[in-house]
Parts: sequence; C-alpha cells; structure tokens
Amino acid sequence: MTDLRLFDLNLLVAFDALMAERNVTRAARRVSLGQPAMSHALSRLRELFGDPLFIRTAEAMRPTTRALELAPSIGRVLAEIRESVLKDRAFAPEQAEITFRVGASDHIELAILPAVLAALRSAAPKARIAVTSVDRDRLGAMLESGAIDLAIGYFPDPSSALTTELLFHEDLVCLFDAEACGVSAPLTLEAYLDLPHIVMSLRGELNGVVDRLIERAGRKRFVLMATPHFLAIPFLLHGFRAAAAVPRRLAENCRDVAGLSMSPLPVAVDGFDVSMQWHARTETDPAQIWFRELVRASGRSEPRTSRRRKGKR
Repeated sequence: MTDLRLFDLNLLVAFDALMAERNVTRAARRVSLGQPAMSHALSRLRELFGDPLFIRTAEAMRPTTRALELAPSIGRVLAEIRESVLKDRAFAPEQAEITFRVGASDHIELAILPAVLAALRSAAPKARIAVTSVDRDRLGAMLESGAIDLAIGYFPDPSSALTTELLFHEDLVCLFDAEACGVSAPLTLEAYLDLPHIVMSLRGELNGVVDRLIERAGRKRFVLMATPHFLAIPFLLHGFRAAAAVPRRLAENCRDVAGLSMSPLPVAVDGFDVSMQWHARTETDPAQIWFRELVRASGRSEPRTSRRRKGKR
C-alpha cells in the first residue's frame, strides 16, 4: 500500500475485529456488519497490504506474520482515535484543573468577578482565573489566538467575528467626599459644577460624554485629572474636594471603604451595557460553555432576557 488516499478508516476497524475474533462471522457481529461486508473488507485489506493477513484453518483464521506486525500499530491508532474523537466531552467542574483566561477592566473585576470567583471556588475548586487588562483594539486578536477565553466589558461596536451577550446594564452616579466638599447628596447641578472633577480615560482625555451634555446647556465643569483606572478614583477622592462620575456598582462597592458619598448625577446621562464576548473557537467547548453560564449567573442577568448578537446590529 503506498497511497493513503485509497485507504478507508473502517478497514482498520475490520482488521482489529478480525484479529480479536479470528472468525469472519463473529468479527462482523462485533462491529455490527453483515458477514458479506466483513468478507469484502478482508478482501480489500489483503489487496491494500499485499498479504493474505488471515489464513483459514480447521480451528480458526490464523494471522500471518504481516498481520501480527500490523496489529499493535493499528490497535494504537484506533485507541487514539477513540480517545481524541469519540471521548465524552462533558465538563466535570469538580475535577477540572483548568485556567479560565478573562479580559476585563478593573471596574469589571470589582463589579462581577468577586461573585464569579466565589462560585468558581465552590463548584470547581481546582480551577483558576487569570485576568488580563485588554485594549479594545486588540480584543479580537486575543480572543482568536487563545490569549484570553472571554472578554467582559463595554463593547459599543462589536466585531462580526465575535459573539456578544448582555450581562447587565450599568448606570453612572456621582461619587464624592461630602466632608471635604462641604456638600451632601443629592447634589444640585450648581453644587456639582462647582466641584473639580476626576474622570476615567484610557487615553488621558480630559472631557467626555458628561462634558458634552453640560456644554450643550451652555455650562462647563473643570476636569482636574484623568486616570485610566476606575479603582483609583475612590481613593483619589478620599479627603479631597472633587467629584467623579463612576459606574454604580463601583460606587456601591467602594464608598464605605473610602468614606465617600454617592449621589445621582444632576444631568441625564445614559448608562452602558456590560457584556461578555467570545470567539467561535470556544463556542462549543464544554468548559467554556460552563464558565460563561457561571459568569452569566454572577452578573445577575437572566439568560432568557440576555441579548446575544453576532457583530453589528
């Protein structure tokens, strides 16, 4: 035999059955074939290998020297195929030693990952999470390459190569140190505009959506500082006369720790959707399906109301 393109994998199954049973009828029964089909398979095997392979005797069919040489290799090939292709793909979290790689901002880490971590520790005690800060421009490439398995965040313009599912909606509130600022919640527009402001910006921009809304009304606020880290803001505000518009979950988690007050924003600002994204590479992976469900539940978003979409809508 010189051309693998002529080879039928089913012939290896037939050979393995013949080696085990040493009888055409029993070998056929072993692999759920009819006796004529097994006889035909034996004929093809003899032609392909250029050897009789099995010699009929009074007691049974005896394998030739060539058949005995082939048997161990064919057995290993079939065993590997069964292991890699036909094995049960069900995910057993209680035994899994796996690392789930997540791309997320510091705000998302605080907003959802504590619940994810607690659930993971309970259901999959040997599993781990590795969180990576991800630039939105590199997100698709990192998901495709396997650098991360899942991204969680705000994705206003999702790639058509990724699946996006809503987890929860986040709105913005004002966070400030009431004692340092000399004001209390709820802040009036005048009190809000009288304060210096700290903003979160990955690129160091000193204005954003809130500024544009205020400017439309002919007003202006003073932005004192831009930081790329949401989690730095509560500690920058502590004991300092300034305010910041931050996601509600961040404010609720940090205000007591940093000794801050929370107020509704005195200007109407739309919030944003927090979603998870993944690549088709992990779409049917049992472990990743399980992990996405864990993240979904931790985000307290009902799966039946979650929006899933491919690319732009």
